[in-house]
Amino acid sequence: MFLLLISTGQVEFYDWAERAFEAENPDLDVIVEQFPGSSLKDFEIKLRLRFSSGQAPDLFHVNTNVAAELASLGLLAPAPPSVVDRVRRNSLNGFVEGAGRFDGTDYGIVSDGVWTALYYNKAMFREAGLDPERPPRTWDELIEMADRLTVRDASGAPTRAGLSLRKSGFKAGTAEKWMTFLFSAGGTAFSDDGSRATFDSPAGRAALGLYHTVLFDRRIDSVELEGDQQGFGQERVAMFIREPHVMGWLRDNYPDLEVGVAPIPRRDTSLSAAGTYMFAVSGDSPHPDPAWRFAEFLTSDSSYARYASAGGVLPMTASVASLPAYQGDPGMQVFLRQAARSTGGFPRANRAADILGAYIERFCYGHLTADQVLERATRDIDAVLAPNRRSAAALAPGAP
Repeated sequence: MFLLLISTGQVEFYDWAERAFEAENPDLDVIVEQFPGSSLKDFEIKLRLRFSSGQAPDLFHVNTNVAAELASLGLLAPAPPSVVDRVRRNSLNGFVEGAGRFDGTDYGIVSDGVWTALYYNKAMFREAGLDPERPPRTWDELIEMADRLTVRDASGAPTRAGLSLRKSGFKAGTAEKWMTFLFSAGGTAFSDDGSRATFDSPAGRAALGLYHTVLFDRRIDSVELEGDQQGFGQERVAMFIREPHVMGWLRDNYPDLEVGVAPIPRRDTSLSAAGTYMFAVSGDSPHPDPAWRFAEFLTSDSSYARYASAGGVLPMTASVASLPAYQGDPGMQVFLRQAARSTGGFPRANRAADILGAYIERFCYGHLTADQVLERATRDIDAVLAPNRRSAAALAPGAP
């Protein structure tokens, strides 16, 4: 079994899971191979090398965008009926239920879902004369409140960002944070079959318009400021959007902060961009039945509750999400109720997100206009997704 393990809690969990599963199944020997690092890109490269060299793991943990590519190449084993039934009955919501399904076939069990909500500093709200129990619900409120929360120097440059946007760094992450605003403006990033970019639209212009207002018109944020969770923890940021693991990180590193968590502010709707990770089995695994049994063990209520608690993971099963630990946590409840949409789920989705993120970064630094971003990113991404158009045509009814 091949896994990307980032946190200490994951290492401890899988050590326990290996022992517990073998105790229940003394005829099986589970070997958990931990990937030595935290780079998702490096993990993807190594996984591809394992497949190309005929050393694919029996069971592995993978981003669903990568799984979609492997499935399109015939390299994944379809999930057995017991797994399909579990996914249908016990997924957190419809988005999670369909996240491991490609071209109508289920290929695994989703274990992790990463989508965003709005984090805000309640003490800063009070300082600015805002109600700390009334976070922004719309884009207009978000901009107006962020403007009031911003602290600027004599030149007007922000020294505290009222709203910190994702402006650089991991390119796919930059794209995904922008897609949250795109989705909330009623737009889509890609066609359903992953064959074309669709963000060159009124919603795409609205999302870039919001970025322009924050960075250039109102000077609420700046590329010169350290933002995201580190800036928030050090009180240089009043609001930002991020995934649920940040709640635990803030509690551990900045326990005195008064942190609020709220749904994504809407323009047309409140909708977060999302990614998912799943357990999948290699199509040429010599041990598919034990591999699926171990996957079902890992996602059983008792095991999965332990996993979610250790890693601060948003539970992807309805049964674990209903436990008191989650029902009684206001922050987790915001995330559990937040509507989300996939940023991919088709071959080459990660490459498309990398390209889009690079263009968003150049926009944030003032190097490109919105029209240039939308036109050039669409051109480059459509070229990358061209093979998906051929694949979709081959699958169409009546295709030769």
